[in-house]
Amino acid sequence: MRTRLLLRPAGLIAAALLIGALAPVPASAAANAPGPGVGWIRVGHLSPKVPPVDIYFAPFGQAEKVVIRKAGYGAVTPYSSLDPGKYTLSMRPANAAATTPPALSATIDVAERNAYSLLVFANGPDGTLHGQLVTDDLTPPGPGQGRVRVVEGSAAIAPVTVDGPQGMAIAKDAAYGMTSNYVDVPQGRWPLQLSGGSVKSTADVDVKAGTSTTLLVTEDGGALKANPIADGASLPDPPKFGVETGGGGTAPVSPGSPFWPAAAVVALLAALVAWPVLRRRGAARAR
Repeated sequence: MRTRLLLRPAGLIAAALLIGALAPVPASAAANAPGPGVGWIRVGHLSPKVPPVDIYFAPFGQAEKVVIRKAGYGAVTPYSSLDPGKYTLSMRPANAAATTPPALSATIDVAERNAYSLLVFANGPDGTLHGQLVTDDLTPPGPGQGRVRVVEGSAAIAPVTVDGPQGMAIAKDAAYGMTSNYVDVPQGRWPLQLSGGSVKSTADVDVKAGTSTTLLVTEDGGALKANPIADGASLPDPPKFGVETGGGGTAPVSPGSPFWPAAAVVALLAALVAWPVLRRRGAARAR
C-alpha cells in the first residue's frame, strides 16, 4: 500500500518537493567559486517604480533569447554558469514582444573563475535604468568569520545606514544604487538597525563562518526591508543560462520567491515520466 501511494503523481510531487526543501546544503557550498573556464552571474531588479520585466541574454553579436520572465522589484535570480566572454543583456516589460525596444541594454564581460551580480537600478540619466556589474567576493574570510555587504536598492528612502551590534557600521549613508564593501564579522545571528532619514527598521541576519552575504535593502510601503542573500551558488556547478543551447529558465521570478534546486526539478520530471511505467509493472506483479 505504501509503495502504491508513493507511485501516484501527487505522492511523487510531494516527495520531490520534500527532497528539494529538506536536502541539506553543506555550509561550504555557499563559498564555492567557479572553476576554470566558467563564470557565474545573477541578475537583480532594484528599480522600485519599474514593473516586472523579462530578461534577455545572448553571447555578444548573437540573437537574444528570453531567459527570465516576470522579474519584479527586489527579485534576484540564482547564479547561472557562462563561458567566459562578452554578452548582451536586455530588459523588456513582462510579456512584451521581443521586438519591443528594451528599457535596458547592456554589454558585460564575464571572466573565468569570477562571480558577478548584475544589479539594475533606476539611477541612469533622467531616471532611466542602469546596470551595475559588481564582483562577488567568494574567497573564504578568516576562521570563525563571515562576510557581509549592503546593496542599497531603496530609491525613495535614501541614503541608508546599516549598523550592527555595538555600533559596528555595515554601511554608512549608502546612496541608492550603492554596493558597499564587504565587512568581516564574527559568525552568529546579528541584529541590524536600518535607518534612512526618519525611517528606522530592524532586521536579523544569520552569519555563518566561511560565507559571504549580500544584504539587499529595499523599500516596502514607506519602510525599509532587508533581505540577506547568500553569495555563492547552492550548487557547485550552477546550470547554464541556456543561451548557447536554446533552453534556459523561463519561470516567473517574484520578490522573495524560492528558487528550486535544479536537481529537485530534474528528479521531479524524471519521476513523473517514469510513473506510468512503474504503475504498469506494479499492476503486473499484483496479478
